[in-house]
Amino acid sequence: MKELTPKNDIIFKKIFGSKGNEDILKDLISAILEEDIKEVEIQKDMQLEKIDINDKTGILDIKALTNDNVQVNIEMQIVKQQNMEKRTLFYWSKLYTQGIHEGEMFHKLKKTITINLLDFNYFDTKQYHTKWHIVEDIEKDKILTDVLEIHFIELKKFIQTNKMPENNKEHWLYFIDNTKREMVNMATQKNKIIGKAKEELDYLTGDEEMKRMAELREKGIRDYNSGMAYAEEKGMQKGEQKTKIEVVKEMLKKGFSIELIAEITKLSKAEIQKLK
Repeated sequence: MKELTPKNDIIFKKIFGSKGNEDILKDLISAILEEDIKEVEIQKDMQLEKIDINDKTGILDIKALTNDNVQVNIEMQIVKQQNMEKRTLFYWSKLYTQGIHEGEMFHKLKKTITINLLDFNYFDTKQYHTKWHIVEDIEKDKILTDVLEIHFIELKKFIQTNKMPENNKEHWLYFIDNTKREMVNMATQKNKIIGKAKEELDYLTGDEEMKRMAELREKGIRDYNSGMAYAEEKGMQKGEQKTKIEVVKEMLKKGFSIELIAEITKLSKAEIQKLK
């Protein structure tokens, strides 16, 4: 039986975002932030954009509140997007401001941390884990505020190091990546909470409906990547309407869905339907 992977964002959310799995989420967040978090509360699903199993680029995220009243948003991103930093700031700002209402004092705003687990390389940095704040241009040690904290973890960059895990975070990353069996086994032996997460993964692997949803999600991602590769091969450039129309016609001939073509070319479904 093919084992499901925690990198599939549907499976990721099921393992880390389900009620009853607060200890799993707490241990992962503690490992990434390198802080002793006593308790987390998994918040009800407040998706900022429509998500379904066929949505290729949507973000399935998990929101938690720590015992120190810090908001944490953790996302598993499996499709390489342009402008990831802008997307992240957009979602960070939505979460940061959602807890305050008109007329209320700004001190009620909570520190908000976003953690992005990327299944691709994105930054031109040596380290696989980067942490971002707003700092003064010259005196880099001066931070404007601590309410903003953004983490990016590039899984492929981490796996390429082929290193022995040095801490709990790296044990978790080997489990989430799930490509190096000996490292996963080591992680489950070193950390009983990772062992519990592995049991949850095994259970989901045996659930036919969950397996179907995960496979549909993966198919949607393969279709999206295939469509993007085709569009790039044909030299489609943002804003060049004539080139877009030519690409759309070719993609229609090749059987790409209208929804996928609209997502890649940014043309409306009505425009694509008309070309069809």
